[in-house]
Amino acid sequence: MSHTPAPAAAAGARRTAGGTTRRGVVAALATGLVETLLLGLAAAVSGSVALRSQVAASASDVAVQVFLLIGVLSSERPSDQAHPLGYGQERFFWSFLAALGIFVGGGGFALEEAIAAALHPSLPTHYLISYLTLGANGVLDTAALETTLRPLREQAAHRRLSLAALVRRSTDSAVTTTVVGGACGVIGGAIAIAGLALTQAAASALPETVASMLIGLMLLSASALLLHRNRQLLLGRGVPLAVVREMRLSIEAQSGVLDVPDLFAVVIGPASLIVNGDVTFADELDVSAVEEAILRSAAALRAGWSSVDYVYLTPVSQARSQRDGPRSRPSSVDG
Repeated sequence: MSHTPAPAAAAGARRTAGGTTRRGVVAALATGLVETLLLGLAAAVSGSVALRSQVAASASDVAVQVFLLIGVLSSERPSDQAHPLGYGQERFFWSFLAALGIFVGGGGFALEEAIAAALHPSLPTHYLISYLTLGANGVLDTAALETTLRPLREQAAHRRLSLAALVRRSTDSAVTTTVVGGACGVIGGAIAIAGLALTQAAASALPETVASMLIGLMLLSASALLLHRNRQLLLGRGVPLAVVREMRLSIEAQSGVLDVPDLFAVVIGPASLIVNGDVTFADELDVSAVEEAILRSAAALRAGWSSVDYVYLTPVSQARSQRDGPRSRPSSVDG
């Protein structure tokens, strides 16, 4: 089996992407701190249940961004003997905790407020303060979301993908969580304003109660989506089969390669893949020629997919009946 390390250019590109992610998380964290303070003061003055739900959502978002920032910083540590493939999965772990924070702190509290308001309805006061606060927070949320989306739009245009498709395919869990959380903030603010306006017009607490419930359900749905994505990444998610087929064709196109009977690629970190497979070479190739063909194959993979960090290709004479794997399941591993 031959392994080829990632070139310095790819590492530099990932550092740039990491810096972009870090800026987006810091912007969202700063916005969340300001919003939580403003919403908390306005909710205390007005007694609005929709505002209290937004306070919960904003406070949970602050905790989410703290988790994400820890994940971003810890995942950028270089590989060592204890973690030879690096610390990329740290970001998945902290993003998983962030998604739990949205579920418990945001969605759970918003639904709790809605249930309490339904059992003990009361009309809010000081509508103008509530409108101004929600409007200001809407502007801040939109600006923070735009900070996160701007580099993603450039990436999507470069890869000829829609922004939605890029976010769906992204393996950077911090980016996905920040985008989903930011979108929830903008939508939740609009729902809160609508509920407050309908409550004022109808002189009924019901619209605000419904608005709070909708905000809670939205946050729970977003959390469930993020938990599912991060669970997949933590378990070692493979790339789509269409991408594997393209990678196989890229290797088969190299001189001296006859067949690629087995190939797979696994996500090991944000924008980081490990590719492993069996390759059948022409019989007339000596060891040096095989090594050169493997190097060309690895270079072709990285040219097509900049996220490829590690390439392990094993020369085989024919397709094996099954992929090599552990023959037993020990209860523990020493060390």
